[in-house]
Amino acid sequence: MAKDSIIEGNELPAYFREKVQQALTHQGVEATEMTEFYLVNLLHEFRHSDKLFTREGDHVVEKPLAILLAEALEGDTATRIRSLKKIGDVALYTAGYFAQKFHRMLVDPNYFISMGCSAYHNLAGMMPGEKVFGALYSELAQKFPALVNILKEVASDERGTPNVNLLQTYERWLATGDARLMDVLRREGIFPQPIELKTQ
Repeated sequence: MAKDSIIEGNELPAYFREKVQQALTHQGVEATEMTEFYLVNLLHEFRHSDKLFTREGDHVVEKPLAILLAEALEGDTATRIRSLKKIGDVALYTAGYFAQKFHRMLVDPNYFISMGCSAYHNLAGMMPGEKVFGALYSELAQKFPALVNILKEVASDERGTPNVNLLQTYERWLATGDARLMDVLRREGIFPQPIELKTQ
């Protein structure tokens, strides 16, 4: 377990802000203060897994993003805004924080990225009179893939690297060329070189 992985509840926002700022700097991603705050708040709120689910009466159910989208399209303005925000938030958090699980799921991470981008984009378009929130959701939509990578790095730091499955990480790096995975390997003292395919 990482040394700083046990954090008191009232210290979490500051902890997540530090991690988000470090990831933004490390990856060279520029984001407004509002977007930075949004990411910190998302991490803070979603530390409780029930945020990924929807409450219906006395039950908590997991609604697929497609169902939430149908509700957004069929509902009134308030329902549309609420559903689109939920889609964007769940897609961003899932694609970033649980990226390591996609290889075990029959789900393409691009599905979450596409749904999240679209949700935030439509949300921005529904707020022509709300310049601050319109700009916020527009930036979230435009930088969605980059912000997913920010959450990936935060998640990696959260879990620490002592128990990393290095072979699995190496195989994923070979398949994707992900610079973040390269950093994990280098921190473990492994410096992989690109494999040159021999031509017949």
